[in-house]
Amino acid sequence: MEITKIHDIKFDTEESIITATLATENKLIMLMSSGNVICYNINEQKGEHLFSVKSNFTNKDGGFDINAKSTIYTMDSIVVIVNDYKRHGFVHYPNKYKKLHLWRKDYHADISCYPIALFKNELDIPHLIYSEAWNHLQIMNLNSRQILTASKSLIEENAEERHIEFSKKNNEDNNLPWPRPYDYFFGKLKMSPNNENFLSSGWVWGSYDAYNVYEVKHFIENNRIADTSLNGWEHNNRAANWIDDETIAVAYNPLEEDDENATNDSPQEIHFYRIKDNKSEIEKKIQIKGLDIVNSRMHFNKELNSIFFIFNKQGIAIISLEGEILFHDEELSSTAYSSALNQLMKTDNRSVTIYKIENKKPLTHR
Repeated sequence: MEITKIHDIKFDTEESIITATLATENKLIMLMSSGNVICYNINEQKGEHLFSVKSNFTNKDGGFDINAKSTIYTMDSIVVIVNDYKRHGFVHYPNKYKKLHLWRKDYHADISCYPIALFKNELDIPHLIYSEAWNHLQIMNLNSRQILTASKSLIEENAEERHIEFSKKNNEDNNLPWPRPYDYFFGKLKMSPNNENFLSSGWVWGSYDAYNVYEVKHFIENNRIADTSLNGWEHNNRAANWIDDETIAVAYNPLEEDDENATNDSPQEIHFYRIKDNKSEIEKKIQIKGLDIVNSRMHFNKELNSIFFIFNKQGIAIISLEGEILFHDEELSSTAYSSALNQLMKTDNRSVTIYKIENKKPLTHR
C-alpha cells in the first residue's frame, strides 16, 4: 500500500475555500468565502453553483456563520452543511429543493457538535437525522420533507419505573415533576454500515463524554426514547467510529481517566465495544504508543481493515485492529477523508490536494 498524490488543483479566484469534502471520486463540494456552495467537477475542471448559505431573512444570532467551523455531509447528489458549534445549516436536494434551512436551539450549542446523519431506508429513500435541540433529534424523509418523529416523546422508556426505584432509596428535596425529559446532549452522529443504528458522540452533565447507540427503526416507530450506552469518560469529545454493524471503536487515555498505575508515559488505547441485544460490552483493548488518538478524527477503512486517524498536530496514521501502526506521516495533514473512496484531501485557501491510498506495497513510517 502507498499514499499517492492524484490531484493538485489551483483555483484562479478571489474567493477562498472555507471547508470542503469529497462527494465522489470526481466531485468536490466546497463552501467559499462568498457564502456560495460549489460542486466542482475535477475531470471537467468546472464548478457548478448549488446555493448560498447567506439569507435574506434576519436572524438574531446572525444566521449561518461562514467563518465558523462547518462540516459538509453528502449522499448521492444531496448536500448538507451545518455550523458545527452554532445553530444553522442547510439541505440541498437537486430537483427537490435548493436549500432547506435547518436550525437548532442554542442551549450549549457552542460545545455540542451539530448532530447530522444521512441514510437510506430499505426502500432506498433518503432520510436525514438532525438536531432540533440539545436533547431532541428528528428524522426526516427527504423526498417528502415529512418529519417522521414529529410526535416522539422526550421521555425515556421505563422512566417512571426508574424514578420510583430511585425515590425508594434517595430523598428528593427538589420536589420536581416526573418523569423528567431526556437528559442527554446529542453530539456528532455516525451511521452503522447497515444503516440500522446510529452512534451519538454526546455528553452529559458532570461533564463527561457519554456515547450512545440508537436503533433507527425503534427511534421512528416508538414514542419513547431507548438508548444503548457504551460508557462515560472525561469530557474530551473523543474519537470514535463504527468498525462493523455491531462494533464501535472508542479512543481512551488511561492517564486522563485516572486509571490505576497510569503515568504520563502510558500509551493511549482503543476500546472495542460490542453492541448486541440493547447492551454493550468491551470486547478488547489495544494500546497505541506515541499518538494522541483521543484528540483526533477516527475513520474505518474496510478495504484495508484498518483504522485511519487524522490528527491536529501529528499528521495522519493508519493502525491495524491489533494495534500495529502500519503508517504514520507527521507532515501529511488532511482536512477531509473518505473511507469509501480511500482518498484524503487537504485544502489551503485557493487550492485542493487529493491523495489516494492504494494497495501496492506495505505502508511504512515516513
